[in-house]
Amino acid sequence: MKKKNLFSTGILLLFIALTAVNCGGDKKDSVDNLPPQGNDCSSIQAKFTANVLPIIQSRCATNSGCHGSGSTNGPGELITYAQISSKGSAINDAAVVNSRMPKTGGALTADQKATLRCWISSGTPNN
Repeated sequence: MKKKNLFSTGILLLFIALTAVNCGGDKKDSVDNLPPQGNDCSSIQAKFTANVLPIIQSRCATNSGCHGSGSTNGPGELITYAQISSKGSAINDAAVVNSRMPKTGGALTADQKATLRCWISSGTPNN
């Protein structure tokens, strides 16, 4: 009986040792080390009038009607710079991070999300 317990204990210790070695891992692929392009806005065009407004108009306000004139949905109207910039955090959460918006027409593309994320993270400039 003691041999069986000793053998079981040995197998358990071997399993723990192998798990510990394999879980150490290489940090290059960990969540803590996102690839540079994940948060790099240096190559993203994120000007309000040229890049952000067309996304909002086509995907949020004009075509879908969800956040057009008179809207009471979510953050309400998203037509003017003041309305859009004041809702930057809500837009980032709903459309960029969680892909809950827009509700019609499919999720935003990766490029659209990057444009919005970079514009919002730069302080929502009116440029």
